[in-house]
Amino acid sequence: MRISSLIPVVGLLLTGVVAASGPRCPVVEAPPAASCFASPYGLAYADTAEEAEVASRAIGEAAQRYASYFERAPVGMLLLSTQVDATQATAFAKSNDLAFALVWVPAKAMRTMTERAMRQAGVDRSRIREALARADAQEAITLRHEAGHAMYEAMFWPDAVRTLEERYGTPAPDWLDEAVAISMETPESQARHLAAFIGVAKQRRREIPGFADFLAAEHPVRSAALASALSRGPRSDSGVQMMVTSSGGFAGLETFYGQSLLTGLFLAEMSGDPKILAPISSAVAEGLDFSAWLARDGTRYNLPETVEALEPRWNEWLQQQVLRAGRNSAR
Repeated sequence: MRISSLIPVVGLLLTGVVAASGPRCPVVEAPPAASCFASPYGLAYADTAEEAEVASRAIGEAAQRYASYFERAPVGMLLLSTQVDATQATAFAKSNDLAFALVWVPAKAMRTMTERAMRQAGVDRSRIREALARADAQEAITLRHEAGHAMYEAMFWPDAVRTLEERYGTPAPDWLDEAVAISMETPESQARHLAAFIGVAKQRRREIPGFADFLAAEHPVRSAALASALSRGPRSDSGVQMMVTSSGGFAGLETFYGQSLLTGLFLAEMSGDPKILAPISSAVAEGLDFSAWLARDGTRYNLPETVEALEPRWNEWLQQQVLRAGRNSAR
């Protein structure tokens, strides 16, 4: 089955607005890291020039994809560090007129944290080796995903302050937050999210929440069991924390990302607007929830005015365009 065919090509080919020039690496006494790479999309810092270039490429790819959905991408900073935390990075970004600061762990440190987390989870050595072999390829995807979160928050909620105890991501509904971030990933990575969702939907359909319930659901990381497991995982001094869980180990985690992406694709297809997440996000930033946006603007975008009226369309679309199409492709 070629799940990637579900991703609207038009959405991936849109051209966003990107500034012709961008920030320059500032000359300061104490930079966040030794190496800086500047581009029209922002600054990338890391301990080595090679890592800074990887970070710069990721933020650039995410920015171009982000601009294809939201017309422009906020220009910020991506820092690969195990020492500088988000508060310090944000202060540096603001002092240099950057819209956001994203701190992530360098590849080598991430491999170390991954191995430690997997050992804590009791994973056998062969699976650890397999996971570490995939780590480098996954790094760029993760950076693009996290950059999407950072750009989204900077554009719509630039002054938001939160903790995991309050909510997982931005003030947007968690499905919307993840739909945006996953849209920054590669088509192959998106296809893996869809495959995970479709696999559960076909074999354990009762585990898939209904449309209305999903729209109101919190990210599975907010569950008490998952939050507790995460708190026991390795944590860098820069604030990045990690845990490893088996497939299906926590309710909803296996399917949440795929269902978030599918919800965005569904709304784009039903409305005929591949940029539909932009007006929804603007409304949420104004203080409306998704139901209120539908009531106010649904008909303008060829959508019904209530979630109750939209849910049957979701059920039919999911069955006909996703699940049944998957069965036909597998033959």
